[in-house]
Amino acid sequence: VLTPDTPYLADDKAERVARWLTPLDYVAVQQAKLKERVGDTGEWFLESSEFKSWKDVSTESRTLWCPGGLGVGKTVLASTVVNSLQLPDYEETFTLILNIFCDYQYTNAQTVENVLRSLLKQRVQAHGLSDSIAFLYDNNTPLFLDNLAEILVQELKSFDRVYIILDALDEFPENDGSQEKLISMLRALGNNTRLLVMSRDIPAIGSLFQTDTWLDIRATDKDIKAYIKTKLSSGHLARHIKGRGDVREEILTGVTMKADGMFLLAGMHMDSLAETTNRKSLRDALTKLPGNIWEAYDNALERVSSQSEERRELAHRVFGWIAFARRPLSVLELRYALVVEPDVTALDLDNLYDEDFLLDICVGLVVKGETCGGFEDFQPSGTIMKFVRKCG
Repeated sequence: VLTPDTPYLADDKAERVARWLTPLDYVAVQQAKLKERVGDTGEWFLESSEFKSWKDVSTESRTLWCPGGLGVGKTVLASTVVNSLQLPDYEETFTLILNIFCDYQYTNAQTVENVLRSLLKQRVQAHGLSDSIAFLYDNNTPLFLDNLAEILVQELKSFDRVYIILDALDEFPENDGSQEKLISMLRALGNNTRLLVMSRDIPAIGSLFQTDTWLDIRATDKDIKAYIKTKLSSGHLARHIKGRGDVREEILTGVTMKADGMFLLAGMHMDSLAETTNRKSLRDALTKLPGNIWEAYDNALERVSSQSEERRELAHRVFGWIAFARRPLSVLELRYALVVEPDVTALDLDNLYDEDFLLDICVGLVVKGETCGGFEDFQPSGTIMKFVRKCG
């Protein structure tokens, strides 16, 4: 895993070249998403015959297509795959791991050209400057789609294997056939490359992988229970189940069954149960958990509406800022935005809301997350507030 202490990062020129190529930082996204992994969740995927064959180059198909529904944990799983590929291998192969994390919030910045730039940047980050990349930088060579592809092909030839992990292809812009163009260009980077693509199961995307190996993504009950246990280890629910193993088992069983293989739905159910006031109301709530994600959203919106007028209106303001902001807002930016009052020119910082309070009144519909950094149009880089649909 790359860290600021990795030797090549001490090379100022390598840093400058990396920034020149693109400020987009998929490595930071991968590291942030990996922190969301619970225990050994996703191990079933790493142990699957499809993944092992793809990884070990024992299958003719160089592409592994992994469709999965909303909220099954594809992004965290993608970061887990990257991490597993970075672990020391007994085989003496010169390997490069590249990753791409698409996100619907950054539509304007997500272009095929920027993705290729990010792959070239990751090559520099992982193995330092090559003479050819240094030459391009020193001569301030313009980089366009066609010559970027040619440069990448040449740069990747020196590796025995190149693994490319692409998450959320469905969130890459589909205008003008961009999704198909991206996949086509990634496939053409060389016979030493292996491409793994995760996405929601959309027919138009699935048609791009008809002749490739498929592996469906769905969280196992074991993984869902591991996730629930972390939620039960602290907070309001932990007090409910203290000394009551029977209640704990009821929650584990009930939420796992209703989650139907979705971490997102399990999390929303746990947020709902956390609002109960005693064990009786907890057990009643367990019997009424929604059976699908859309009912869970409706349930959450009803809980927002049932709050006091002040809390309800503030939650709606949070939703409005997140939904209509030109770019994602950092936690601090959102807190300051909520302080702004009509016809008042000075900010009263006594009106500043605590971030945990804002999360509470949004009843799980808003979460904190990481940006992929960089581009002027969607600064800041770091922790932002976003809607829960992209969680996990």
